[in-house]
Amino acid sequence: MNKQILRDKERQLRAVMKMSKAGIFATESKKWTISFANKRMAELLGCTVPELSGKAFMDYLHPAEIEPVKNDLQKLFRGDIDEFTYELRLIRNDGSDFWGNFAAVRLVRDDDSLQGMIATIYDVTEQRETERKIDIIESSFWEIFNSTHDALFVHDAYTGAIVEANKTVEKMFGYTREEIFFMNVNDFSAGKPPYSLNEAIRYIRQAVEEGSQNYEWLCRKKEGGLFWAEVSLTASHIGGEGRVLAVVRDIADRKEIEKRLQFLSSHDSLTGLYNRAHFEAEFERAAKGKIYPVSVIMADLDGLKMVNDSQGHAAGDHMIRTAAGLLRDACRPDDLVARIGGDEFAVLLLRADESMTSRAVKRIREAAMKNREGNDAIRVCFSLGSATAAAREEIENLLHLADMRMYEDKATNKLLCNEGSR
Repeated sequence: MNKQILRDKERQLRAVMKMSKAGIFATESKKWTISFANKRMAELLGCTVPELSGKAFMDYLHPAEIEPVKNDLQKLFRGDIDEFTYELRLIRNDGSDFWGNFAAVRLVRDDDSLQGMIATIYDVTEQRETERKIDIIESSFWEIFNSTHDALFVHDAYTGAIVEANKTVEKMFGYTREEIFFMNVNDFSAGKPPYSLNEAIRYIRQAVEEGSQNYEWLCRKKEGGLFWAEVSLTASHIGGEGRVLAVVRDIADRKEIEKRLQFLSSHDSLTGLYNRAHFEAEFERAAKGKIYPVSVIMADLDGLKMVNDSQGHAAGDHMIRTAAGLLRDACRPDDLVARIGGDEFAVLLLRADESMTSRAVKRIREAAMKNREGNDAIRVCFSLGSATAAAREEIENLLHLADMRMYEDKATNKLLCNEGSR
C-alpha cells in the first residue's frame, strides 16, 4: 500500500473521529494507558486531548466500576474475549461523574500479539435520567392502576380481547391474574342477552367509533354469583395500539337501595302490601284495558281505634300487619292486595266474576274467624264489600259500590267485631 493511500485513510479516520458523537480512544496493552483520543472523548472527561495522552484509562472510572472493568480487561488481554460492552460510571477532571455506554474491542497486530484496545463511550446520563423518570411515572401509574377500588380492564379495540387488568379485577370477580388473560368479556358477564359477549363487543366498537360509552351491566363472579356494575368505556392508543379502557364499578349496594326505594314508592312500609297510589294506578290501567270481568273487594279493619286507645299503637300496628297477612294469604297470587288507608284495605281481582269474588270474600271471612278463635290477644275482624264490572261501562261506579257494601257489612257486623276486639 503506497504512502498516498495511507495518508488518505488516516485523513478519513481523523474525519470520522472528529465527527463522531462518541468519545473514541485507544490504549496500549500493558498499563492500558490512553495512546490517542478524539476531541469528544476529551470533552466527556473535561480536559483536552493532549491531557489524555499517557493517562491510565482506569483513572477515569468511578471506584465502583474499577473491579469489574479490570476483570474484563484481563480477559481481553488473555484473549478469552474479543470485546465487551455495558454502561458504567466515569469521573471527569472536575470530580463530577456521568454515565457512559462503554464498548471495547481487542486490537491485535499482524503477528496476533495484543496491541491494546479501542473503545467508544456515549454519554447516556440524560437518557438514564429520562428512563428513571419514565420508570417513576410507570411505577406511579401501576400503583394507581392497582390501588383503585374500580376494576380496570384494557381491551384490544378491534377484538375485545383482554390485554391488561388491575388487582381489583381479581378481588371483584374472584379470578387469578393468570386466569383473566385466558378469558373474554362473556366470562365476566351474566352470559345471556342483553349481558353477553355480542352486546359487550358492540359497546367496545361504539367506544372506538362514537366516543365514550356508559351503561349498567349484569356481571358474574367466578363462583357464579351475579352483581350489577356501572361500566365506562374510553377508547385510546397505548403503545401505538388501539385500546379501550373499561372502568367497572360495583353498584350492587346502589341497586339494592334503588330497588328498596322503588319498593317503597309502590308499597306500604308497615305491611309490605301495595300502597294506595299503586292500587289507584293499577285500577286505572284495568279500567282502560280489555281484561274483564274486573272485581274489587274493600276491607275495613274494625276495632283498630279501640286497640290503639286501650293497648297502644304497637298493638295497633301488630293488628294491621296481622290483617294484611290474612288478606294476602286468602287471595290469589295474581290479585293486587293494597293498604289504602290507616285501617282500609282493597283487593283488585282481574278476570274474576261475582262467583270467584264471593269465594275470595268467604276465604277472607274464614281466615279472620280462625284468627279470632286462636290464642292471639289481637283479634282481627273485617267489614267487607265487593263489586264486579263485567264490561268497561260498569267500572265507573265499581269502587263506590264496593265501598257502600262494605259499610252495609260494617253495620251488620258491628256487635260481632266490637266483642272480638276486646
